[in-house]
Amino acid sequence: MKHRTIALLSLIALLLSAYNTTGEAAITAEEKRAIAQLRAYNTAFKAIAREVTPSVVTINVTLKAEDMPRRRGFPFPFEFEERPNRRPDRRPQPMPDPQTTGSGIVITTDGYILTNHHVAGDAEKLTVTFSDNREYDAELVGSDPRTDIAVIKIDATELKPATIGKSDAVQIGEWVLAVGAPLNLKSTVTAGIVSAVGRDIDIIRDQQGLSIEDFIQTDAAINPGNSGGALVNLNGEVIGVNTAIATSNRSFIGYGFAVPIDLAKKVMDDIVEHGKVKRGYIGIGLGPVDAGTAEAFGLDRPKGVLINSVLPNTPAAKANLKEGDIVLSVDGQSVNRPNQLQSLVARKHPGDTVTLAVRRNTENLTARVTLGERLPNELTSADDAPEKEQENASVSEIGLTVHDITTKMIEEYALPENTTGVVVTDVSREARNAGFSEGDIIYGVRQIPFQQDIKTVNDFEIAVSKLKKGKNAAFSVITRDGGRRFLSLKIPE
Repeated sequence: MKHRTIALLSLIALLLSAYNTTGEAAITAEEKRAIAQLRAYNTAFKAIAREVTPSVVTINVTLKAEDMPRRRGFPFPFEFEERPNRRPDRRPQPMPDPQTTGSGIVITTDGYILTNHHVAGDAEKLTVTFSDNREYDAELVGSDPRTDIAVIKIDATELKPATIGKSDAVQIGEWVLAVGAPLNLKSTVTAGIVSAVGRDIDIIRDQQGLSIEDFIQTDAAINPGNSGGALVNLNGEVIGVNTAIATSNRSFIGYGFAVPIDLAKKVMDDIVEHGKVKRGYIGIGLGPVDAGTAEAFGLDRPKGVLINSVLPNTPAAKANLKEGDIVLSVDGQSVNRPNQLQSLVARKHPGDTVTLAVRRNTENLTARVTLGERLPNELTSADDAPEKEQENASVSEIGLTVHDITTKMIEEYALPENTTGVVVTDVSREARNAGFSEGDIIYGVRQIPFQQDIKTVNDFEIAVSKLKKGKNAAFSVITRDGGRRFLSLKIPE
Protein backbone atom coordinates (compact mmCIF):
# COMPACT_ATOMS: atom_id res chain seq x y z
CA MET A 1 0.00 0.00 0.00
CA LYS A 2 2.92 2.33 0.80
CA HIS A 3 4.30 2.32 -2.75
CA ARG A 4 0.91 3.21 -4.22
CA THR A 5 0.49 6.11 -1.76
CA ILE A 6 3.93 7.48 -2.65
CA ALA A 7 3.15 7.21 -6.37
CA LEU A 8 -0.15 9.07 -5.99
CA LEU A 9 1.45 11.80 -3.84
CA SER A 10 4.18 12.24 -6.45
CA LEU A 11 1.59 12.60 -9.18
CA ILE A 12 -0.39 15.16 -7.15
CA ALA A 13 2.80 17.17 -6.56
CA LEU A 14 3.52 17.00 -10.27
CA LEU A 15 0.05 18.31 -11.13
CA LEU A 16 0.26 21.10 -8.56
CA SER A 17 3.55 22.21 -10.06
CA ALA A 18 1.73 22.69 -13.35
CA TYR A 19 0.10 25.89 -12.07
CA ASN A 20 2.07 29.10 -12.64
CA THR A 21 2.09 32.06 -10.27
CA THR A 22 -1.01 33.51 -11.88
CA GLY A 23 -3.01 30.39 -11.03
CA GLU A 24 -3.31 29.27 -14.65
CA ALA A 25 -2.70 25.61 -15.46
CA ALA A 26 0.27 24.71 -17.63
CA ILE A 27 0.17 20.92 -18.03
CA THR A 28 3.26 19.51 -19.66
CA ALA A 29 3.44 16.52 -21.99
CA GLU A 30 4.93 14.41 -19.17
CA GLU A 31 2.03 15.33 -16.89
CA LYS A 32 -0.50 14.48 -19.57
CA ARG A 33 1.07 11.02 -19.92
CA ALA A 34 0.84 10.52 -16.15
CA ILE A 35 -2.81 11.56 -16.14
CA ALA A 36 -3.54 9.21 -19.05
CA GLN A 37 -1.94 6.34 -17.14
CA LEU A 38 -4.15 7.01 -14.11
CA ARG A 39 -7.22 7.17 -16.34
CA ALA A 40 -6.21 3.82 -17.87
CA TYR A 41 -6.06 2.24 -14.42
CA ASN A 42 -9.41 3.81 -13.58
CA THR A 43 -10.94 2.46 -16.79
CA ALA A 44 -9.49 -1.01 -16.15
CA PHE A 45 -10.80 -1.19 -12.57
CA LYS A 46 -14.27 -0.07 -13.68
CA ALA A 47 -14.35 -2.65 -16.46
CA ILE A 48 -13.22 -5.47 -14.17
CA ALA A 49 -15.76 -4.57 -11.50
CA ARG A 50 -18.52 -4.44 -14.10
CA GLU A 51 -17.45 -7.81 -15.50
CA VAL A 52 -16.97 -9.70 -12.22
CA THR A 53 -19.64 -8.47 -9.78
CA PRO A 54 -22.54 -10.30 -11.54
CA SER A 55 -20.63 -13.57 -10.97
CA VAL A 56 -19.95 -13.06 -7.25
CA VAL A 57 -22.84 -13.72 -4.90
CA THR A 58 -23.69 -13.07 -1.27
CA ILE A 59 -24.44 -16.23 0.74
CA ASN A 60 -26.71 -15.86 3.75
CA VAL A 61 -26.13 -18.76 6.13
CA THR A 62 -28.15 -20.26 8.95
CA LEU A 63 -25.97 -22.59 11.00
CA LYS A 64 -27.09 -25.80 12.61
CA ALA A 65 -27.62 -25.21 16.31
CA GLU A 66 -25.36 -28.11 17.30
CA ASP A 67 -22.50 -26.68 15.24
CA MET A 68 -22.52 -23.20 16.75
CA PRO A 69 -20.42 -23.87 19.88
CA ARG A 70 -17.51 -25.30 17.90
CA ARG A 71 -17.29 -22.64 15.18
CA ARG A 72 -14.38 -20.20 15.29
CA GLY A 73 -15.74 -16.70 14.87
CA PHE A 74 -17.56 -17.27 11.56
CA PRO A 75 -17.67 -15.82 8.93
CA PHE A 76 -13.88 -15.76 9.28
CA PRO A 77 -12.91 -18.73 11.43
CA PHE A 78 -9.42 -18.18 10.14
CA GLU A 79 -8.81 -14.81 11.65
CA PHE A 80 -5.58 -14.78 13.62
CA GLU A 81 -3.56 -12.24 15.53
CA GLU A 82 0.03 -11.42 14.70
CA ARG A 83 2.14 -10.92 17.80
CA PRO A 84 5.93 -10.66 18.08
CA ASN A 85 7.63 -14.06 18.53
CA ARG A 86 4.34 -15.93 18.70
CA ARG A 87 2.50 -18.24 16.37
CA PRO A 88 -0.88 -16.96 15.15
CA ASP A 89 -3.53 -16.99 17.86
CA ARG A 90 -6.07 -19.65 16.90
CA ARG A 91 -8.17 -19.71 20.08
CA PRO A 92 -11.89 -20.32 19.48
CA GLN A 93 -13.88 -17.13 18.98
CA PRO A 94 -17.42 -16.56 20.25
CA MET A 95 -20.28 -17.24 17.84
CA PRO A 96 -23.07 -14.87 18.87
CA ASP A 97 -25.42 -15.15 15.89
CA PRO A 98 -26.59 -18.22 13.91
CA GLN A 99 -27.36 -15.94 10.94
CA THR A 100 -24.27 -14.80 9.08
CA THR A 101 -22.91 -13.96 5.64
CA GLY A 102 -20.26 -15.16 3.22
CA SER A 103 -19.57 -14.94 -0.50
CA GLY A 104 -19.42 -17.27 -3.49
CA ILE A 105 -18.28 -17.43 -7.11
CA VAL A 106 -20.56 -18.60 -9.93
CA ILE A 107 -18.66 -21.22 -11.92
CA THR A 108 -21.29 -22.65 -14.30
CA THR A 109 -24.31 -21.30 -16.13
CA ASP A 110 -26.56 -23.87 -14.40
CA GLY A 111 -25.85 -22.81 -10.83
CA TYR A 112 -22.71 -24.42 -9.37
CA ILE A 113 -21.09 -21.95 -6.98
CA LEU A 114 -17.65 -22.14 -5.37
CA THR A 115 -17.20 -20.95 -1.77
CA ASN A 116 -15.41 -21.85 1.48
CA HIS A 117 -16.04 -24.91 3.64
CA HIS A 118 -16.24 -22.65 6.67
CA VAL A 119 -19.04 -20.70 4.95
CA ALA A 120 -21.28 -23.54 3.76
CA GLY A 121 -19.94 -26.79 5.22
CA ASP A 122 -22.07 -26.75 8.39
CA ALA A 123 -25.05 -24.73 7.16
CA GLU A 124 -28.64 -25.67 7.88
CA LYS A 125 -29.94 -23.24 5.26
CA LEU A 126 -28.22 -21.34 2.43
CA THR A 127 -29.65 -18.39 0.50
CA VAL A 128 -27.80 -16.87 -2.46
CA THR A 129 -28.30 -13.23 -3.46
CA PHE A 130 -26.96 -11.79 -6.72
CA SER A 131 -25.81 -8.23 -7.33
CA ASP A 132 -29.16 -7.49 -9.03
CA ASN A 133 -31.02 -8.74 -5.87
CA ARG A 134 -32.23 -12.06 -7.32
CA GLU A 135 -32.44 -14.67 -4.54
CA TYR A 136 -32.22 -18.47 -4.63
CA ASP A 137 -32.19 -21.23 -2.05
CA ALA A 138 -29.02 -23.31 -2.32
CA GLU A 139 -27.96 -26.81 -1.37
CA LEU A 140 -24.55 -28.03 -0.30
CA VAL A 141 -23.05 -30.35 -2.93
CA GLY A 142 -19.94 -31.16 -0.90
CA SER A 143 -16.99 -29.65 0.93
CA ASP A 144 -13.33 -30.29 1.73
CA PRO A 145 -12.02 -29.14 5.14
CA ARG A 146 -8.38 -29.73 4.14
CA THR A 147 -8.49 -26.92 1.57
CA ASP A 148 -11.47 -25.02 3.05
CA ILE A 149 -13.36 -25.31 -0.24
CA ALA A 150 -17.07 -26.08 -0.70
CA VAL A 151 -19.52 -26.29 -3.60
CA ILE A 152 -23.18 -25.27 -3.45
CA LYS A 153 -25.88 -25.43 -6.13
CA ILE A 154 -28.87 -23.28 -6.99
CA ASP A 155 -31.72 -24.13 -9.37
CA ALA A 156 -31.05 -21.60 -12.11
CA THR A 157 -30.02 -21.35 -15.76
CA GLU A 158 -28.24 -18.87 -18.03
CA LEU A 159 -26.15 -17.48 -15.20
CA LYS A 160 -22.99 -15.50 -15.89
CA PRO A 161 -19.99 -17.62 -14.76
CA ALA A 162 -16.75 -16.04 -13.68
CA THR A 163 -13.73 -16.33 -15.95
CA ILE A 164 -11.16 -18.67 -14.39
CA GLY A 165 -7.47 -17.76 -14.56
CA LYS A 166 -4.24 -19.62 -13.70
CA SER A 167 -3.04 -19.10 -10.15
CA ASP A 168 0.30 -20.79 -10.91
CA ALA A 169 1.11 -17.80 -13.12
CA VAL A 170 0.45 -15.23 -10.37
CA GLN A 171 3.44 -13.02 -9.53
CA ILE A 172 4.19 -10.89 -6.51
CA GLY A 173 3.42 -7.23 -7.17
CA GLU A 174 0.62 -7.63 -9.71
CA TRP A 175 -2.64 -5.75 -9.21
CA VAL A 176 -5.68 -7.66 -7.96
CA LEU A 177 -9.26 -6.90 -6.94
CA ALA A 178 -11.17 -8.62 -4.15
CA VAL A 179 -14.93 -8.98 -4.74
CA GLY A 180 -17.42 -10.16 -2.15
CA ALA A 181 -19.76 -9.16 0.69
CA PRO A 182 -17.60 -7.90 3.57
CA LEU A 183 -19.51 -6.93 6.71
CA ASN A 184 -22.75 -7.81 4.85
CA LEU A 185 -22.06 -5.14 2.20
CA LYS A 186 -22.75 -7.11 -0.97
CA SER A 187 -20.91 -6.54 -4.26
CA THR A 188 -18.00 -4.73 -2.65
CA VAL A 189 -14.81 -4.31 -4.70
CA THR A 190 -11.40 -3.47 -3.22
CA ALA A 191 -7.99 -3.16 -4.89
CA GLY A 192 -4.46 -4.13 -3.94
CA ILE A 193 -1.50 -6.17 -5.08
CA VAL A 194 -0.30 -9.74 -4.61
CA SER A 195 1.90 -9.42 -1.53
CA ALA A 196 3.20 -13.01 -1.47
CA VAL A 197 2.46 -16.48 -2.81
CA GLY A 198 2.69 -19.95 -1.30
CA ARG A 199 1.84 -18.86 2.24
CA ASP A 200 1.41 -21.61 4.86
CA ILE A 201 -0.16 -19.91 7.88
CA ASP A 202 -1.19 -23.06 9.78
CA ILE A 203 -4.90 -22.34 10.22
CA ILE A 204 -6.73 -25.11 8.33
CA ARG A 205 -7.23 -28.50 9.97
CA ASP A 206 -9.64 -31.36 9.31
CA GLN A 207 -10.63 -33.89 11.99
CA GLN A 208 -7.37 -35.78 11.41
CA GLY A 209 -5.33 -32.60 11.81
CA LEU A 210 -4.45 -32.54 8.10
CA SER A 211 -4.44 -29.54 5.79
CA ILE A 212 -3.25 -28.20 2.45
CA GLU A 213 -2.28 -24.53 2.56
CA ASP A 214 -0.75 -22.63 -0.36
CA PHE A 215 -2.32 -19.19 0.04
CA ILE A 216 -1.99 -16.12 -2.17
CA GLN A 217 -1.46 -13.13 0.13
CA THR A 218 -2.86 -9.72 -0.81
CA ASP A 219 -3.21 -6.26 0.69
CA ALA A 220 -6.58 -5.71 -1.01
CA ALA A 221 -9.03 -5.00 1.82
CA ILE A 222 -10.68 -8.27 2.93
CA ASN A 223 -13.04 -8.43 5.90
CA PRO A 224 -15.43 -10.95 7.49
CA GLY A 225 -18.02 -11.78 4.84
CA ASN A 226 -15.46 -11.80 2.00
CA SER A 227 -14.95 -15.53 2.64
CA GLY A 228 -15.63 -17.47 -0.56
CA GLY A 229 -15.45 -14.37 -2.77
CA ALA A 230 -13.21 -13.79 -5.76
CA LEU A 231 -9.66 -12.51 -6.02
CA VAL A 232 -9.25 -11.42 -9.66
CA ASN A 233 -6.43 -10.11 -11.83
CA LEU A 234 -6.44 -7.22 -14.29
CA ASN A 235 -7.80 -9.55 -16.97
CA GLY A 236 -10.91 -10.04 -14.85
CA GLU A 237 -9.93 -13.68 -14.21
CA VAL A 238 -10.44 -15.37 -10.86
CA ILE A 239 -7.06 -16.40 -9.44
CA GLY A 240 -8.12 -17.17 -5.86
CA VAL A 241 -10.94 -17.77 -3.37
CA ASN A 242 -10.72 -15.27 -0.50
CA THR A 243 -10.47 -17.23 2.75
CA ALA A 244 -8.65 -15.62 5.70
CA ILE A 245 -7.24 -12.46 7.21
CA ALA A 246 -4.44 -11.68 9.63
CA THR A 247 -5.79 -9.28 12.22
CA SER A 248 -5.50 -7.98 15.75
CA ASN A 249 -8.93 -6.33 15.76
CA ARG A 250 -11.08 -8.87 13.80
CA SER A 251 -11.07 -6.66 10.71
CA PHE A 252 -8.71 -5.74 7.85
CA ILE A 253 -5.23 -4.50 8.80
CA GLY A 254 -3.41 -5.22 5.56
CA TYR A 255 -3.20 -8.99 5.14
CA GLY A 256 -5.64 -11.23 3.31
CA PHE A 257 -5.26 -14.78 2.03
CA ALA A 258 -6.88 -16.64 -0.86
CA VAL A 259 -6.88 -20.31 -1.88
CA PRO A 260 -5.29 -20.54 -5.38
CA ILE A 261 -7.95 -21.17 -8.02
CA ASP A 262 -5.97 -24.03 -9.60
CA LEU A 263 -6.32 -25.96 -6.34
CA ALA A 264 -9.88 -24.82 -5.58
CA LYS A 265 -11.16 -25.69 -9.08
CA LYS A 266 -9.67 -29.20 -8.89
CA VAL A 267 -11.41 -29.75 -5.54
CA MET A 268 -14.69 -28.45 -6.97
CA ASP A 269 -14.47 -30.65 -10.07
CA ASP A 270 -13.91 -33.72 -7.89
CA ILE A 271 -16.85 -32.87 -5.63
CA VAL A 272 -19.20 -32.34 -8.58
CA GLU A 273 -18.05 -35.44 -10.47
CA HIS A 274 -17.38 -37.91 -7.66
CA GLY A 275 -19.15 -36.47 -4.62
CA LYS A 276 -15.82 -36.26 -2.78
CA VAL A 277 -12.24 -35.15 -3.34
CA LYS A 278 -10.00 -37.79 -4.92
CA ARG A 279 -6.57 -36.59 -3.89
CA GLY A 280 -3.19 -38.04 -4.82
CA TYR A 281 -1.03 -39.34 -1.98
CA ILE A 282 2.71 -40.10 -1.83
CA GLY A 283 3.23 -41.19 1.80
CA ILE A 284 6.05 -38.94 3.01
CA GLY A 285 6.60 -36.57 5.90
CA LEU A 286 8.10 -33.26 4.77
CA GLY A 287 10.25 -30.52 6.24
CA PRO A 288 11.82 -27.27 5.03
CA VAL A 289 15.47 -26.89 4.00
CA ASP A 290 17.00 -23.98 5.91
CA ALA A 291 20.61 -22.80 5.77
CA GLY A 292 21.79 -25.20 8.48
CA THR A 293 20.06 -28.18 6.89
CA ALA A 294 21.47 -27.26 3.47
CA GLU A 295 25.00 -27.26 4.85
CA ALA A 296 24.50 -30.57 6.68
CA PHE A 297 23.18 -32.18 3.49
CA GLY A 298 25.93 -30.80 1.27
CA LEU A 299 23.85 -28.27 -0.69
CA ASP A 300 25.34 -25.01 -1.92
CA ARG A 301 22.25 -23.12 -0.75
CA PRO A 302 18.83 -23.83 0.81
CA LYS A 303 16.56 -25.39 -1.82
CA GLY A 304 14.05 -28.17 -2.19
CA VAL A 305 11.91 -29.99 0.36
CA LEU A 306 13.34 -32.52 2.83
CA ILE A 307 11.76 -35.95 3.24
CA ASN A 308 11.61 -36.51 7.02
CA SER A 309 9.95 -39.92 6.81
CA VAL A 310 8.67 -42.49 4.32
CA LEU A 311 5.69 -44.57 5.36
CA PRO A 312 5.86 -48.30 4.56
CA ASN A 313 3.77 -49.79 1.73
CA THR A 314 3.08 -46.36 0.22
CA PRO A 315 3.77 -44.98 -3.27
CA ALA A 316 6.91 -43.29 -1.89
CA ALA A 317 8.27 -46.56 -0.51
CA LYS A 318 7.48 -48.40 -3.76
CA ALA A 319 9.32 -45.68 -5.72
CA ASN A 320 12.36 -46.17 -3.44
CA LEU A 321 12.22 -42.68 -1.94
CA LYS A 322 14.21 -42.52 1.28
CA GLU A 323 14.32 -40.50 4.47
CA GLY A 324 16.84 -37.71 3.92
CA ASP A 325 16.10 -37.32 0.21
CA ILE A 326 15.55 -33.74 -0.90
CA VAL A 327 12.84 -33.18 -3.53
CA LEU A 328 13.89 -30.39 -5.88
CA SER A 329 10.99 -30.39 -8.36
CA VAL A 330 7.65 -32.00 -9.20
CA ASP A 331 6.98 -32.54 -12.91
CA GLY A 332 9.63 -29.95 -13.70
CA GLN A 333 8.25 -27.30 -11.32
CA SER A 334 10.75 -26.32 -8.61
CA VAL A 335 9.57 -26.75 -5.02
CA ASN A 336 11.10 -25.02 -2.00
CA ARG A 337 8.34 -25.32 0.60
CA PRO A 338 6.57 -28.40 1.98
CA ASN A 339 3.14 -26.87 1.39
CA GLN A 340 4.07 -26.13 -2.24
CA LEU A 341 4.83 -29.81 -2.85
CA GLN A 342 1.63 -30.82 -1.01
CA SER A 343 -0.43 -28.47 -3.15
CA LEU A 344 1.00 -29.79 -6.43
CA VAL A 345 0.39 -33.41 -5.43
CA ALA A 346 -3.10 -32.60 -4.11
CA ARG A 347 -4.12 -31.45 -7.60
CA LYS A 348 -3.42 -34.95 -8.92
CA HIS A 349 -5.61 -38.05 -8.66
CA PRO A 350 -4.80 -41.52 -7.36
CA GLY A 351 -3.24 -43.43 -10.25
CA ASP A 352 -1.56 -40.35 -11.74
CA THR A 353 2.23 -40.46 -12.04
CA VAL A 354 4.50 -37.59 -10.99
CA THR A 355 8.18 -37.18 -11.74
CA LEU A 356 10.34 -35.97 -8.86
CA ALA A 357 13.86 -34.58 -9.15
CA VAL A 358 15.62 -35.78 -5.99
CA ARG A 359 18.94 -35.03 -4.33
CA ARG A 360 20.26 -38.04 -2.37
CA ASN A 361 23.53 -37.34 -0.55
CA THR A 362 25.68 -36.08 -3.46
CA GLU A 363 23.67 -37.62 -6.31
CA ASN A 364 20.84 -36.22 -8.40
CA LEU A 365 18.13 -38.81 -9.10
CA THR A 366 14.78 -38.97 -10.87
CA ALA A 367 11.88 -40.80 -9.22
CA ARG A 368 8.59 -41.60 -10.93
CA VAL A 369 5.85 -42.06 -8.34
CA THR A 370 2.40 -43.48 -9.10
CA LEU A 371 0.15 -41.75 -6.60
CA GLY A 372 -2.15 -43.64 -4.26
CA GLU A 373 -5.01 -42.59 -2.00
CA ARG A 374 -4.48 -41.84 1.65
CA LEU A 375 -6.06 -44.33 4.03
CA PRO A 376 -7.96 -42.76 6.96
CA ASN A 377 -5.79 -44.32 9.66
CA GLU A 378 -2.41 -44.33 7.89
CA LEU A 379 0.17 -43.65 10.57
CA THR A 380 3.94 -43.70 10.91
CA SER A 381 5.42 -46.90 12.29
CA ALA A 382 8.85 -47.38 13.88
CA ASP A 383 11.28 -50.22 13.20
CA ASP A 384 11.35 -53.16 15.58
CA ALA A 385 14.29 -53.36 17.97
CA PRO A 386 15.16 -55.39 21.04
CA GLU A 387 14.52 -53.65 24.33
CA LYS A 388 17.58 -52.61 26.32
CA GLU A 389 17.24 -52.58 30.07
CA GLN A 390 20.72 -51.23 30.81
CA GLU A 391 20.53 -47.45 31.14
CA ASN A 392 23.45 -45.64 29.54
CA ALA A 393 23.62 -41.84 29.43
CA SER A 394 25.76 -39.31 27.61
CA VAL A 395 26.10 -35.58 28.18
CA SER A 396 27.14 -34.31 24.78
CA GLU A 397 29.26 -31.29 23.90
CA ILE A 398 26.55 -30.24 21.45
CA GLY A 399 24.10 -29.45 24.26
CA LEU A 400 22.08 -32.68 24.36
CA THR A 401 21.89 -35.27 27.13
CA VAL A 402 20.73 -38.62 25.76
CA HIS A 403 19.83 -42.01 27.24
CA ASP A 404 19.41 -45.48 25.85
CA ILE A 405 15.75 -46.48 25.54
CA THR A 406 14.67 -48.62 28.49
CA THR A 407 11.36 -49.68 29.96
CA LYS A 408 11.67 -46.73 32.33
CA MET A 409 12.14 -44.31 29.41
CA ILE A 410 9.23 -45.82 27.51
CA GLU A 411 6.96 -45.24 30.50
CA GLU A 412 8.33 -41.81 31.39
CA TYR A 413 8.01 -40.37 27.88
CA ALA A 414 5.06 -42.53 26.68
CA LEU A 415 7.12 -43.97 23.82
CA PRO A 416 5.98 -46.77 21.51
CA GLU A 417 7.45 -50.02 22.79
CA ASN A 418 9.33 -50.74 19.56
CA THR A 419 11.06 -47.33 19.33
CA THR A 420 14.78 -47.35 18.49
CA GLY A 421 17.30 -44.57 19.02
CA VAL A 422 18.32 -42.53 22.03
CA VAL A 423 16.05 -40.39 24.20
CA VAL A 424 16.87 -36.70 24.74
CA THR A 425 16.52 -35.99 28.47
CA ASP A 426 18.11 -32.54 28.74
CA VAL A 427 18.53 -29.73 26.24
CA SER A 428 20.77 -26.64 26.26
CA ARG A 429 19.48 -23.25 25.19
CA GLU A 430 21.25 -23.50 21.82
CA ALA A 431 19.84 -26.96 21.13
CA ARG A 432 16.35 -25.85 22.21
CA ASN A 433 16.57 -22.92 19.80
CA ALA A 434 17.35 -25.46 17.08
CA GLY A 435 14.08 -27.24 17.87
CA PHE A 436 15.13 -30.05 20.23
CA SER A 437 12.95 -30.96 23.23
CA GLU A 438 13.07 -33.44 26.09
CA GLY A 439 11.55 -36.74 25.00
CA ASP A 440 12.74 -36.46 21.39
CA ILE A 441 14.17 -39.66 19.92
CA ILE A 442 17.37 -39.27 17.87
CA TYR A 443 17.83 -42.19 15.48
CA GLY A 444 20.26 -40.82 12.88
CA VAL A 445 23.01 -38.25 12.33
CA ARG A 446 24.42 -36.95 9.07
CA GLN A 447 26.85 -34.36 7.83
CA ILE A 448 27.35 -35.20 4.18
CA PRO A 449 29.19 -37.34 3.21
CA PHE A 450 29.13 -38.84 6.72
CA GLN A 451 25.94 -40.43 8.08
CA GLN A 452 25.16 -42.97 10.79
CA ASP A 453 22.12 -44.68 12.26
CA ILE A 454 21.73 -44.27 16.03
CA LYS A 455 20.46 -47.13 18.18
CA THR A 456 22.49 -46.67 21.36
CA VAL A 457 24.26 -43.97 23.32
CA ASN A 458 27.54 -45.45 22.10
CA ASP A 459 26.41 -44.95 18.47
CA PHE A 460 25.54 -41.36 19.30
CA GLU A 461 28.91 -40.63 20.91
CA ILE A 462 30.82 -42.12 17.98
CA ALA A 463 28.76 -40.16 15.47
CA VAL A 464 29.21 -36.82 17.29
CA SER A 465 32.96 -37.39 17.53
CA LYS A 466 33.16 -37.67 13.73
CA LEU A 467 31.28 -34.45 12.98
CA LYS A 468 33.21 -31.45 11.65
CA LYS A 469 33.46 -28.55 14.10
CA GLY A 470 31.85 -25.27 13.12
CA LYS A 471 29.58 -26.98 10.57
CA ASN A 472 25.92 -27.92 10.75
CA ALA A 473 24.82 -31.53 11.20
CA ALA A 474 21.34 -32.92 10.67
CA PHE A 475 19.71 -35.17 13.28
CA SER A 476 16.86 -37.57 12.47
CA VAL A 477 14.29 -37.04 15.23
CA ILE A 478 10.96 -38.55 16.32
CA THR A 479 9.09 -35.90 18.29
CA ARG A 480 6.85 -36.47 21.30
CA ASP A 481 3.75 -36.48 19.09
CA GLY A 482 5.20 -39.21 16.86
CA GLY A 483 6.19 -36.97 13.96
CA ARG A 484 9.51 -37.39 12.17
CA ARG A 485 11.74 -34.50 11.20
CA PHE A 486 15.33 -33.39 10.68
CA LEU A 487 16.83 -30.82 13.04
CA SER A 488 20.07 -29.06 12.14
CA LEU A 489 22.57 -27.96 14.82
CA LYS A 490 25.97 -26.30 14.46
CA ILE A 491 28.74 -28.34 16.05
CA PRO A 492 30.74 -26.18 18.51
CA GLU A 493 34.39 -25.56 17.66
